[in-house]
Amino acid sequence: MAEFEHEQKIPVQARAVFDAARDVSALDAWLPDGVQVEPSGPERVTGRVSVGDDVEEADGYFTVDEERRRLEWGDLDGEGYSGWLEVREDGPAESTAVLHLDVRGDHASAVGGQSHEMTDGYLGQALDRLAALAADRAT
Repeated sequence: MAEFEHEQKIPVQARAVFDAARDVSALDAWLPDGVQVEPSGPERVTGRVSVGDDVEEADGYFTVDEERRRLEWGDLDGEGYSGWLEVREDGPAESTAVLHLDVRGDHASAVGGQSHEMTDGYLGQALDRLAALAADRAT
């Protein structure tokens, strides 16, 4: 299994950051390049990941824990990927977002070398986009 995790301070209230992140219809606004997700039912999504000419599509789950300000997602068969995002309150207009991704099975061996660096960079890109989206929505 390959694991990735990034943490980022965001100068926006945690509730606003979490509300921006959990909006399934707007996930594409903060997900990294090459990742598209659309709702496909209650707590269900269909995700597409494009790398070069390769496109993988999978059905997955997407759950929201309001109390903990935590999202969880993954593929339904549990053999490819899963992850979570949690937003902590740091002050009146300060929060920290933690984004975690696990890659398992055949996918894990593919996330080595340059692919590992790219995947790590994608998490940073996602948090940068989430921070911008939350800031835009808060103004």
